[in-house]
Amino acid sequence: MTLFKEAADIKTSDQLNLPTPTPIYHNVVAQPTEIQKGMVQELSERAAKVHAGIVDASTDNMLKITSAGRKLGLDQRIINPMLPDEETTKVNQCVANILQYWRDGEEEKLTQLVFCDISTPQAAPSKKAAKQLDNPLLHGLEEAIPLDEPEPAFTIYEDIRQKLIAQGMPAEQIAFIHEANTEVRKKELFSKVRTGQVRVLLGSTAKMGAGTNVQDRL
Repeated sequence: MTLFKEAADIKTSDQLNLPTPTPIYHNVVAQPTEIQKGMVQELSERAAKVHAGIVDASTDNMLKITSAGRKLGLDQRIINPMLPDEETTKVNQCVANILQYWRDGEEEKLTQLVFCDISTPQAAPSKKAAKQLDNPLLHGLEEAIPLDEPEPAFTIYEDIRQKLIAQGMPAEQIAFIHEANTEVRKKELFSKVRTGQVRVLLGSTAKMGAGTNVQDRL
């Protein structure tokens, strides 16, 4: 930081005192399902074994346990997609809130940003390789050779999108920040949010944090 200050003039937010909107917090308390309670108990038992040194770190460790705990805290189906989708979960309460704000803001085409850092959309392996290599020949081969599409993995993002569509929200009004994988696409997406064409944008903190200037109708 000392070296950086030789080349940069650093100002903190309290020094700048720029105008910022006043946040209004609306906290919703979601009660755990019976399945979540049972799975939390299992995590507790695993942690006890780790602390006691009974299991090898390569088999189980606190990083694995806390990661599973974060996923379980959001939705039990991230751990196992075959588990039931229960009405009282965080995700379903979130969907209800999104729909309410969407209906209330219909006349002015008001928009929403929905942040979720867990169970994010993942690109298919072949598409990911083409994007990284940016090779026209590889793109051509991918289009020419039909590949069996793998069964799409369960993600909270897709779950939310499908539930919003089922409740009457047009699919074109919902977007994932992850789909805008180039600067051109991101610019186009942000423009659609600013004009109210896209009214619900889902993204992670890393991809939809600083630099996401779409607040015109937010």
